[in-house]
Amino acid sequence: MGIDLIRLRYFVAVAEELHFRRAADRLHITPPPLSKQIKLLERELGGALFERDYHEVRLTPLGQALVEPARRILDQVDELTTTAATITRSVAPLRVGATAYAPSDVLDAFEKALMQLQSVPTVFTIPGSAAEVTANLVAGHLDLGLIHLPATDSRVEYRVMTRYQSCIAVRSDDPLAERDIVTIEDLREREVAVDFARPNPAILAGLTRRLEAHGITRIVRASVTGGGSEVEMAVQVRNKHLVMLLGYTPGSILSRIFSPPTFTLIPIDESSWQPGELALAWSRDPNTRGPELDRVVDELIDVFAAS
Repeated sequence: MGIDLIRLRYFVAVAEELHFRRAADRLHITPPPLSKQIKLLERELGGALFERDYHEVRLTPLGQALVEPARRILDQVDELTTTAATITRSVAPLRVGATAYAPSDVLDAFEKALMQLQSVPTVFTIPGSAAEVTANLVAGHLDLGLIHLPATDSRVEYRVMTRYQSCIAVRSDDPLAERDIVTIEDLREREVAVDFARPNPAILAGLTRRLEAHGITRIVRASVTGGGSEVEMAVQVRNKHLVMLLGYTPGSILSRIFSPPTFTLIPIDESSWQPGELALAWSRDPNTRGPELDRVVDELIDVFAAS
């Protein structure tokens, strides 16, 4: 069993704060992705780490037993990083963040590419949405960020890193489920849900305009509780017979949730709908931009493309 060190850091932060909002603030992320990563860690470990109710967060017996071992592991990792930095002339680590709403397989490949960088050590986090990654870049908390395009802040520059096909999810008994591929125009008479990842309002408005330009006017927002649970979204698609527009590739968490036998995932013909794009972004401000950033971007894109 492989344990993600980022999730381990998140676990220790929540264990010390016993409050998801305070832990998220301490980690410079938002509560929804923090909660999601804790749930994934609990799944990896085979049991709950926290008991949650409206007023209180408590460690379970499993959580209590793992806090100190987790701290020791993280201390050893920090010591290893410090030693390596000393040997490599104390090169400051490159702070890299990624949107939590990128396809999971793309995030995995991106993290592996970061680990293969030869020129500089890296610190990788997943702050939340692309808007939150961009805000951290502008504030100088991150050096590089993986974001969805279009970029909505003129204070960042970017280079396209990868493109991926968009899909729709429908119930398996939906007439569209018989299709191998659909065009965006096939959705004109349907209710199309778009608010699947709590996107930046400007991006959501742009997406709405693009859909309306293709004659899709019955656009609904999948109202969810608890920070945007993917399972809740699946329930709404099932109960309301919605078409869910997904900016995710097969193999992602959402693609696995919207899977047979209850759902069918169908790719959208790229000739009718522009594929999703992810880009490496950085601040235009020279005071927050390292002198070697261009070289690192080139190396990272090359490593990612070869993975």
